[in-house]
Formats: sequence, structure tokens, C-alpha cells
Amino acid sequence: MKLLLLLFLSLAAAAQAQSDFHAYSGTEDLIEGGRVDKLTVVCSNLQFNVRPPRGWFRQVDEASRKIIFTSPSGRSAATIQFTTNSPGTLPAEDVLRAQVLQAHPGAGILQYSVCPTGYRPGVFFDLARVPAPQVVQKIRHAFVAQPLGQVEFVLSSSDDEFRKNSSIIMAMLGAFRVQPLKPKQP
Repeated sequence: MKLLLLLFLSLAAAAQAQSDFHAYSGTEDLIEGGRVDKLTVVCSNLQFNVRPPRGWFRQVDEASRKIIFTSPSGRSAATIQFTTNSPGTLPAEDVLRAQVLQAHPGAGILQYSVCPTGYRPGVFFDLARVPAPQVVQKIRHAFVAQPLGQVEFVLSSSDDEFRKNSSIIMAMLGAFRVQPLKPKQP
């Protein structure tokens, strides 16, 4: 009896330790015609959809609720991080500004702007830093509020790839959607 109780408690602890964050690939038909790849993330009772950059490599880290895309050249990366910070609303600009500067030591802010998404408006900061002589790294760090917290989109790119790849991350933001998870049919 004690062994059965111990087994039950260990199974319950293991089930509780499992992540409620899962990502899977799929496709989506466009209203204009054609089909595109999409990445669906299920977290708690919400479903998030984003279009991954074509030709980029993808790594999903469910434990840290992060998805990392790496460009074919290896000189750019786009990260999508799901956090529980400030559920439902974004903090004030000065709070986000401090957060961005802390996340990217040595970087200076070039601009701040509101950005559209397929869900609700977000904001982004463009930054630049020089990690080594004659090496310039540019960063676009975007925030989108969602009911469970924030979703952060971060593009880190070499200076020569930033213009092209900033349009890629803006397309990802434009296609980003959040909706309640549909219950499974009996």
C-alpha cells in the first residue's frame, strides 16, 4: 500500500513538472491563396501562431519557453520568448527601456516605436553595440502583451544583415496571433 501511494505521488509530481508549453509545426492556407508554414505554440489555455522565417533553422526550448531561429549564414538569430511579466498589458516605456538595456549590455538605443501585430499593437526598440573592434551588432527587441504575460521577439544581427532581417521579424510580428485554445472534441 505504501509503495502504491509513493508511486502515485511520484507520478503526480512528474506530471506537474511537465511543461505546459509546446510548439509544433504546421501549415496555413492564406485567404489570398497559397499556403505558408506556421509554428503553433500552446501554453496554458492559449494558442499562439507565428510564421517562422523561411530557410532558418529552429530550436525549441520548452523548459525556458523559448524558440530560437538561426539564419542560414549564422550571423543572425531571432528569439521568441514567452514570459509571465506584466500579464495583459505592457509596462511603461521607461520600464521597458531599462529592461532592454539590461538584456543587452553595452548597447545603445537607436529608436523606439509602436509596431503592429496580428493580435494587438506591440512596441520595439532598435539597439546597436560594438562587441569587438569593427564588429557592429544590431538588435530589434519587441514586446507584445498577452493575457498570460508578454511575448518578446528579439532579432540579433550583424550590421550588414540587419535591414533584410528586420523586415523578416516585422513579418513574424505581423502574422503573430493569440487565441483561446479550442477544447478537444469528445
